[in-house]
Parts: sequence; structure tokens; C-alpha cells
Amino acid sequence: MSKRLCWLALALLLGELLFGELSNAAVTATVDRNQISEFDLLTLTVRVTDRANVEPDWQVLDKDFQLVNQQSQQNSSISLVNGRQTSRTYVDYQVTLRPRRQGNLVIPAIVIGTERTNPITIAVLPQSAALTNQMRQVLFFETLVDQTEIYVQAQLLYTVRLYYADSISGDFPAPPDLDNAVVEIIENEKRFETVVNNRRYYVLEKRYAIFPQASGTLMLPPESFVGTRGRGGLFSARERINASSEGHQIRVLPVPDSYQGQSWLPAQEVTLRSVMNKPDSPLVVGDAINQVITLQAAGVTGALLPELAYPDSSDARIYIDQPVIEEFASEAGIASESVLTIGIVPTAEGTLTLPALTVSWWDTQADKPRQTTLEGFSLSVGASPVIRTNQPLTPPSPPLSAPDNPQFTALQNRIEQLIWLVALVTCAWLATAFGWLRSNRTPKVVDSVVSIREYELGRLKRALKKHDAEGTLAELQHWRQAVYPEMQSLADVARLEPRLRQMLNDLEADRYRGIGGQHPWDPAALLSLIEALTAEADARTSPTSGLAAGSINPTF
Repeated sequence: MSKRLCWLALALLLGELLFGELSNAAVTATVDRNQISEFDLLTLTVRVTDRANVEPDWQVLDKDFQLVNQQSQQNSSISLVNGRQTSRTYVDYQVTLRPRRQGNLVIPAIVIGTERTNPITIAVLPQSAALTNQMRQVLFFETLVDQTEIYVQAQLLYTVRLYYADSISGDFPAPPDLDNAVVEIIENEKRFETVVNNRRYYVLEKRYAIFPQASGTLMLPPESFVGTRGRGGLFSARERINASSEGHQIRVLPVPDSYQGQSWLPAQEVTLRSVMNKPDSPLVVGDAINQVITLQAAGVTGALLPELAYPDSSDARIYIDQPVIEEFASEAGIASESVLTIGIVPTAEGTLTLPALTVSWWDTQADKPRQTTLEGFSLSVGASPVIRTNQPLTPPSPPLSAPDNPQFTALQNRIEQLIWLVALVTCAWLATAFGWLRSNRTPKVVDSVVSIREYELGRLKRALKKHDAEGTLAELQHWRQAVYPEMQSLADVARLEPRLRQMLNDLEADRYRGIGGQHPWDPAALLSLIEALTAEADARTSPTSGLAAGSINPTF
């Protein structure tokens, strides 16, 4: 029996050690005042006894109060009761709160471990008119909006000015924190001096551009400032001051039914301009053209700028780069710019025509729809230059008529004799060469043709090894002239050989900034295909192409 009591006492002792911290912890909450003005600060103290190692969760206060400052302090107390000494420790958590609005606000129960405090009601009253007027002699706010009714996603300019007549310290209000709205800082800080009612004030100004993202009512809450006046020291005390502004209510209109554009673009002004970069020489098939299009819009964010693109064309390949979008802040607000680079490669001889580009937008100043258009253009495209081996380079000279001169006749007879002599020597040399070829059984003429083609492919291999798209296209033009002299361009070869079409598309795409990574080309695969096409063309043009595989090198 005594053994059971010992085990029970030990279990109770362990339970006390393990759970005593939280089970014996006492948690209380107190405030320094239950009634304050809208600019006053409130001190909340939460006391936790017996070392409960769990800190309070202050997030429950965010709805009605702003947390200005917090600190903690640990204390202990010793008491004697009936000759028995008792020691207790406690921690005081103190936070300084600022009310977010007027009315009866509740500090909710704060949970610490398994304990919680009791809720506390705080009455927040408006500041008296007398004190407000007194404060306005030293400090006051002015807030301005450029309009009270705007369209959704359009620009609203909001200006906050703090006027002060003496040295003050404190934090300027943060940018508005609004639901369903984008807030951009136009001017972070501007300082100047002015005179109001015959009194000089210093002014601190900040300006914002607000873009509501949903139609309905947008509420701009009052701005408030709480700080101190004076420099402090032995001969001057610091005085607590405060100021607040009026709020603003903005009506946000939806997209009007009369707007017919594909994407909603509410702006003050929209412009389009283009710069064309093309070769100085006449344009031919395969030449590269770069068109840089700049779209600018005032009073709108860059996220709303529409994408521009040409439709597919049968006469050209078109490559569109990713646009570069930037935003700029000025006195007029936010302006956005999109710079788009388009690569154009003509694939057919004739006239290349690309249509106009149109941007639809809503003029927020005139309150009506508008369109801005970039005119289309046409370019004359010539054939790609080709070396035509079946045409004489110079026209034949007309036959000379012999004048009636004995000396000229004798000279002509001498030349004819020399020609016959050269012909006999040439025949003898050919006969010797023919006999030598029969003895060696090796067609050296075929070897000569192969060495020329190997040299051409050698230059192409060097360009492929460097991964040089520009150099590879140039060498492919030489290869096309040698292997496909009847073709006017690489596009013609690609139509004849579908295996080459996609490789040429990827190769040409790599010539443009930002596009190479999206259209990788494989030098090894391209070289393998070119070698195969060269071998096929060689087989078609070889005089022994009709022989069996075992008689490629026939004996003479």
C-alpha cells in the first residue's frame, strides 16, 4: 500500500513539473483609460504569472487598433503567509495602440496558452472643436482628388499635403491601403513653403496615382498624423500634436456598353509610331527586315497595353519578339510604353504587303471611344541572286571579216597551221592520258568533283561549329547555288525538300534578339540533312547513276 502511495506522489510531482507552467498561469489585461479621443494613444498591459513561456498574439487587435509600440518586463514577488514563504514571477507585456476609427471599440480576448483575457470596451470620441482649432494653428492636412467619378482601371490622382508652422516630429501617413485598387507613387516627397490666412507654413506633399480594379464605390479613408511639436531640451518641452483630413468617396463606372474594342484601355492619350530597319540595297527574297513599333499611353498602367501582331502571311515569315514594357511617372501621372520588335523575312518575289495595326481605347477626358492606327506598308521584293551556269557571261563576238590584204592573208594561214599543230599535240596528250587511266583504273575526274564539294561543305561546317546563324545562312546560299542552281532561293529548296523547311525557320528565327532561345536550331541535324541532300543531288547528276552498286567504279 505504501508503495502505491509513493508511485502516486511521484506521478503528481511530474505532472506539476510538466504542466504547472500553463495550468497555474494567471493572465490579466488592463488599460490605462477606457475613454480616449480619436488621436489619443492607449496603453494595454497583459500580465502573465508563473512564467508561462507563450507570448500573446496581437493580431486580434488589427481590426480596430494600430500597434504603435510594444515591450515586455519580467518581475517577481515574495510573500510570507503563516510563516511560509511564497515566490511568484510574472511578465508584463505592454503595447501602445492607436484607434483606427471613432465609436465603441472592443479589445478582444487575448489567448496565451490555455488561458485568455477578458474583452475590454474602449470608447473613442471625436476630438473637441476647440482642441481641433487650436491644433490647426500649428498643423493641418489637405487632401485632393482630380475627379470624383472615373472608369474602372482609369487613373485617379490623389494628393496629400501636411501643413505645419513649427518644428514637428512624427511619421507621415503611408500610401493608401485600398481593396481592389492599384496605388502607384508619383511623387514620393515634395517640400515647399506657403502662406495661409497670413501665416507661413511648411508643406510636405506626396502624390499618388490610384487605379480602381472594380466598379462601385471607392472609399479613400482620412489621413491622420500624430507626433510632437518642439525640439525638447532644458528650456522647451515637447507638445503632443495631431491632425486628420477628410475622406473621399469615388464613384467607379464599369466599362461602357458602347466600347467595342477587344481589350479595355482607358487612357488620356494613345500614340503609335514605327521605325523600319531594312538593307540599303534593293530588297530580295531572304533578306531580314526589323520593324520596331512603340505604343505609348497616358494615364494607364503597362499591364493594360494590348499586344500587337501581324496576321500570318504567305509571302513572308514573321517573328514577334517579347515587348519591353515600362512605366514613367510625371506631374500628369503614370504613362506606359511598350516597345515591340518584329522580324520579317520575305519568302516570295513580288510585292509584300502588311496591313495596318489599330488600337482601340477609351478617351477618359472626352468620354468617348477612339482608335489609333499605324498605317500598313508595301515593299517590293526581288528574286534572290543566282549564278546561272547555263547562260554565257558575255555575248559572243561577231565574226571578223578579213580585209583584202596579202600580209593579213599570210598571217591567217600561219594561225591556221598553228591551230592544227595544237590540235595534234592535244590529241596525243589525250591518248596518253587515256592509256594511263586504263592502267590505273581510277577516275580522277570524279575525285576532282568530290574535292570541290568537300571544300564547300567545309566552309559550312565551320559556320555550324561556331553556331553562327548569319554565317550558316550565307553558306547555305552558296550550297544552294552549287547543288540546286535551278532554284532561286532557299525557300524554293525548302518547298522541294520539306525536311529542310523547319530547320530554316528555326535558323532564321535565331537571327533576331530574344527569339533564338525560343526556336533552338540543331547544327548537327542540319549538317546531316545537307550532306544527305548533297549526296542525293550528286547521285542524280552523276553519269554512272544508272549503274549497279557493284559497278560504281567501272574498269576501262
